[in-house]
Amino acid sequence: MISNSSSPLRLRIWRPCRWNKEYLDTKDNSLADMGAYQECLYSWEPFGDPFGSVTSSEQTQRLREELMEKFALAKPVQERGIEQFKQVIIVIDEILSNKYESSWSDSEESRQLFNGESINLRQHQLLALRQHIQWVCDTFVNVPDVNVSFQ
Repeated sequence: MISNSSSPLRLRIWRPCRWNKEYLDTKDNSLADMGAYQECLYSWEPFGDPFGSVTSSEQTQRLREELMEKFALAKPVQERGIEQFKQVIIVIDEILSNKYESSWSDSEESRQLFNGESINLRQHQLLALRQHIQWVCDTFVNVPDVNVSFQ
């Protein structure tokens, strides 16, 4: 699990709990529905604002809807699967294909060169997010019953 305290956003991969024992639901006085409980397999907080490199306000809103609304924890787990998450890559690719809707920016990090000069590193936060989403999809595609949340 990678954690970064500078980001308010968090991507998580979930699956139904796999408990070795059965538990009693005290409200219903019956066995608890094991499928109703989820365990977190993976959690990632992006460095900075992944929407920061999107220069079009329309595309920023579109991307927020694709990630924040469609993958909110309040949505049913059946609507937040890896196959649905792959659709976010298509939206990001559409934004990246138009060079006027996203851009590179200076990062907060700089490097010292051998001659003593300092250089500022450039980053494309949307491209980094896209690459990470692709990795998540490739990694968890064959894990049964996984679902995604982005909050």
